[in-house]
Amino acid sequence: MARAERRQQLVHEAVEELGSQGYACASMADVAARAGVSKAMVHNVFGSKADLAQACLEEVGPRLVATIAQAQTATDPGERALDTFTAIFSAMAEHRYAWALVKDETLPEGSAAAELAQGYRAQLHSMGTVGTRDVLEAAGLADPLDHDLLDHIWESIVEAAVAWWQEHDDHTAEQMAQRLTRLLAVVTLRG
Repeated sequence: MARAERRQQLVHEAVEELGSQGYACASMADVAARAGVSKAMVHNVFGSKADLAQACLEEVGPRLVATIAQAQTATDPGERALDTFTAIFSAMAEHRYAWALVKDETLPEGSAAAELAQGYRAQLHSMGTVGTRDVLEAAGLADPLDHDLLDHIWESIVEAAVAWWQEHDDHTAEQMAQRLTRLLAVVTLRG
């Protein structure tokens, strides 16, 4: 296998390993085992676990951010939320644990991987904040505490939905977005 192909294979397996186990609990040996290669091969291609994590984040972070950013075009807040849900799950179709890797707080402090993850988290948070502000404005609500609370609720919903989806890999991105939208509609119905 060519070096570039081997590198891509290792990144693919490492995203799943690092994302599912967390940086602190994953090992180069576990990545090697997933890829069917030796631990020495993984070290030869990437050097260190931090370098491997950086390569993984460079693979999944830009796609995750760009896909979600493209979904922010709808003017209707409800449609925009559905588009955002679909984008989140679609962006993770190839790497189901991309979100977990970007959100991993155990990446080594001060490393390039931790800095990349922090940058992606900041971009995702910023898009979420704009979206929740727009939802509140459409409803005629301007209380900053409402916005702060809705930001927290939104992030919690996304985190919970992503975690649930990782355990139910038979659902497509579109099915997850529809399920989440349906459930949120039920929760917000007024009697």
